[in-house]
Amino acid sequence: MNAKRSSRLFLAVALSISGVGCVEPGESTQSSPSEPVREASQAVVTQGIRDKVIVGYQGWFTAYGDGSPVERWSHWSAGVYRSNEGVPAPGHQTFELYPDISEYAAGSLFQTGYAPLGNGAPAKLFSSYPADVVNKHFQWMQQYGLDGAALQRFLTTDGVFMAHRDSVATKVRAAAEATGRLFYVMYDVSGLNEATFVQMVKDDWTSKIIGQLRLTSSSRYAVQDGKPVVAIWGLGFTDRPGTAAQASELIEWFRAQGTYVIGGVPTNWRDSREDSKPGFIEVYKKFDMISPWTVGRYATDADVDSYKNNYLIPDRDYCATYGKAYQPVLFPGFAWSNWNGGTKNQIPRRGGALLWKQAVNIRSAGIPSAYIAMFDEYDEGTAIAKAAEDSSMAPTNQYFLTLSSDGSYISSDFYLRLAGKVTRMIAGLDALTPSVPIPYTNGPVWFRSGAEETDAALTWSNTIDSTGGGVQGVTGYGGTGSVGFGVVAGEQAHSGSRALRISGRDTLTTGGSFAYFKAYDVHIPVQSTTQLSFWTYPQNSLSQHVTVDLVMTDGSTLRDSGATDINGISMHPGASRGTVNAWTQTKSRIGQWLAGKTIDRILITYDYGPLTGDFRGYVDDIEVAN
Repeated sequence: MNAKRSSRLFLAVALSISGVGCVEPGESTQSSPSEPVREASQAVVTQGIRDKVIVGYQGWFTAYGDGSPVERWSHWSAGVYRSNEGVPAPGHQTFELYPDISEYAAGSLFQTGYAPLGNGAPAKLFSSYPADVVNKHFQWMQQYGLDGAALQRFLTTDGVFMAHRDSVATKVRAAAEATGRLFYVMYDVSGLNEATFVQMVKDDWTSKIIGQLRLTSSSRYAVQDGKPVVAIWGLGFTDRPGTAAQASELIEWFRAQGTYVIGGVPTNWRDSREDSKPGFIEVYKKFDMISPWTVGRYATDADVDSYKNNYLIPDRDYCATYGKAYQPVLFPGFAWSNWNGGTKNQIPRRGGALLWKQAVNIRSAGIPSAYIAMFDEYDEGTAIAKAAEDSSMAPTNQYFLTLSSDGSYISSDFYLRLAGKVTRMIAGLDALTPSVPIPYTNGPVWFRSGAEETDAALTWSNTIDSTGGGVQGVTGYGGTGSVGFGVVAGEQAHSGSRALRISGRDTLTTGGSFAYFKAYDVHIPVQSTTQLSFWTYPQNSLSQHVTVDLVMTDGSTLRDSGATDINGISMHPGASRGTVNAWTQTKSRIGQWLAGKTIDRILITYDYGPLTGDFRGYVDDIEVAN
């Protein structure tokens, strides 16, 4: 009962575009509606596909106990049919990006074998089988202005697996209808038997998609030129089944059924080289729309521009010459170290810059449509759906990619918001802008970091803020060198294994001794409800003056604002804070003193006058939130 895992990321052809290894997405499993999705508040999306931005939807995650036909863990880990064996646990997972689980119903979340999340919540994962999960995903598409989804369709002779996929397809239909989103079926031929796959696809389309499930009769099924849309991914790839004759037969059969056929084709489809089988150009010409696969083909802006010049524009022109529509693929980033080895954060998202650069090139080339890979591909780290922001939202005993892994604090919905802007820009509703046009967060959390590898990183390394405080009367710990500041691991940490540390020697008893280090470059609007919180661990009484300070864009500081913490203790570092050799949390409702201002940078400081001696203080889990 173990359905094969087909992943388009298996492609191993080395492309010369950027030197980046090729990778691809794959498979799928989805759900049916128990609770109705609320009616769309946005306008219902028109059914044509040539001017839309579509997301790939897998819906393939299952968990033991979710009520699905497969009754096992899949895609989170390699589970065993009708058993909790294979429950996701440290060293036993097949996904890279941890999801944000905060909005799912309790009944759709299932306990894993991981330690709790950094915020103390149980480490659970959702199943795509419950209707409320599919509904939630389509509500997000609606809320953030995404046009619709291509429902991935994988075939097998395993009746249990197909029953699961059929159920998910039914739930996708209901969710699309309730939210006014488009959907269509995308067949993935990966792993199918070369001798039988053509007939399998034909039979599935007639008996299941049209007959039993009646998907094409949905008011939200995509229709182009009066024809229901179907996509076929994988024909012509060197590591996928099918001869040119078989591929032609399948495409021509679908067109004879009155469908509009999209081809998910290799990058080098035009000249049938490298990732494309030779002799397939006449096959590709049979598609109504061409959608070349790009996941993993580039990483830097220079790579993306090279792809534009050598592939995107020539592909567009070729399609125009032969009367074909063109649907370029774009992706946010990629990694699969937890599943398939390789480098952590292999193709960084760069705070949305990678996705946005691809969208800018598509718009500047005058192309009106695109396909985002993928909506819920947590497996290979390409998901745009809500994901863990940082270490506080991921298990503490297993590495997972988070959205803040690139170094800046990024909210869980950032890529949904950005995909909405991509959709608007490609549609010509928003102006073409060269840089990411949205903030990393819209609150209520404006900044958070526990100094872990998947958290917002220090902007400056051991750098005194000469304009925000400077340094006086402080040398290195033990009296040698300079006072030091940075991230340390394995010493003291409130959560995780890392914290920030200042260590030095206070040498002055008059005039005051201090050291103000620049830590994080931010831009945070302070509202009346804004609160600063952090934890400190002083190793002696002098270390009780190691703390957090803020510099505003107008040059004013938290320390001189008169602010106090919730216990009435001054936020100036000259006030003693915390208990020696213990972690203590400080909370200050800074909005009472700083509302209307904007935080420009976060400092970690030492400041004290009366005594001399060595000090070593730790700071962890800083947060600015409303």
